[in-house]
Amino acid sequence: MAEQVKILMVDDRAENLLALERSLEGMDIQVFKAQSGNEGLALTLEHEFALALIDVQMPEMDGFEMVSLLRSNSRTRYLPVIFVSAIYSDEFYQVKGIESGAVDFMVKPLNVKILRGKVSVFLDLYRQRKALERALDEIETLHGLLPICSYCKKIRDDNGYWSQVEDYISKRSDLDFSHSICPDCMKKHYGELVDRESS
Repeated sequence: MAEQVKILMVDDRAENLLALERSLEGMDIQVFKAQSGNEGLALTLEHEFALALIDVQMPEMDGFEMVSLLRSNSRTRYLPVIFVSAIYSDEFYQVKGIESGAVDFMVKPLNVKILRGKVSVFLDLYRQRKALERALDEIETLHGLLPICSYCKKIRDDNGYWSQVEDYISKRSDLDFSHSICPDCMKKHYGELVDRESS
């Protein structure tokens, strides 16, 4: 079973964290809650998060300061952050939030459907990135000779079976393939059609 994707929620009020967590029920995520910027930063050192939902107004360290610190750390530099705020709702603070490094700014009370939609997008992006990283790791770990047919380009696996390149890579990664025709092959195999369309 795949490991659940982790989301960080930071708000100094426990009831806000509970409401936020309930809004995302059933999304197959693991939620980590922090009641201060410092506590949230500490969690980012222990876990890899797909997304952080951070309240703007908090004592000691506000959301803007927290995101600034996240951006200064190579480990969390690209962690997507959505600000949530009830008090700082005008355009000035929304722009300030985006300029500080957040990807979005939502005003409380939150529209749950919109929140879930935005969270879903970031979960999908995170899962796609992890799948690509796994595929690249797999490719980097290949070593030695890879038998490939000089004519049809099939690859022979460790059991002596020959398969298409797409099948070979798909079985060893989470990648899917889409097919197209490069300009050289288009000209070689469909030259008459290309000439007719260009004239």
